[in-house]
Amino acid sequence: MPLAQVIGLRAFHVTSGPMPRSHIHPELEFNLVLSGTARYTTAAGAVDLPRGRLAVFWGGYPHRLVSERDVDFLWVTVPLSAVIGQPALQSALDRLLRGHFLYGTARESAHDRFLMRRWEEELRLGRRPVADEAEICLLELHARLARLATGRRAATGAVEARSAERMLAVIARGYTGDLTVEEIARAAGVHPTYAALAFKQALGMPVWQYVTQLRLAHARRLLSGTDWGVDRIAHASGFQTRSSFYRAFRRAHDQTPTEYRSAGGT
Repeated sequence: MPLAQVIGLRAFHVTSGPMPRSHIHPELEFNLVLSGTARYTTAAGAVDLPRGRLAVFWGGYPHRLVSERDVDFLWVTVPLSAVIGQPALQSALDRLLRGHFLYGTARESAHDRFLMRRWEEELRLGRRPVADEAEICLLELHARLARLATGRRAATGAVEARSAERMLAVIARGYTGDLTVEEIARAAGVHPTYAALAFKQALGMPVWQYVTQLRLAHARRLLSGTDWGVDRIAHASGFQTRSSFYRAFRRAHDQTPTEYRSAGGT
């Protein structure tokens, strides 16, 4: 079963060989291969990322780097909470949640390399992003993603997803809303009595654990990036009550949302 992670708004300069197992995460993933050949196994089969060209996909489907030799690449992850609800990004998001990979063109390569290096400098792991820098990076990421969905762009994907993966896409679109397993199953075309079992077998966790991870990631972004009150953040993140939000947050982070914010979102 795949390893489930929540990464957040982060950037990495990575040299990596084959990954030992597939993983999933609720972020969009921007990749730019600097050297080597990057081959991923995905729900759509094997995908080779073109060297020097930007490639974007959704990490909610199980994926794994299987390249035999080391690959040097730049990598940025963008939370769904930073993309959902943005009209200019809806076309790109719809395609990504269906399993498409979106690609920049060779003509845009130098520009994408400049952007990815700047994002890696300002968002890299181990460096606490300055709030203004993070928001500027997000604006640039939004603009780049919107352009990827315009015109005649090369794309691969459109998977015939398994039932659990169809449920992932439904959850991604509506995790801040009032969801039930029955509604998720119905929207994904899965029988309700089979849905919970299929999801846990595929992802190694119950549906609600995954939904809660997404909601907590959404809440962390709001705690760090807004001055909203805790009640408003709880509701905007999909929690029905303040108490349920506090319980879930403390269980996951060993501190309250207020303590998390006071500590600077770390």
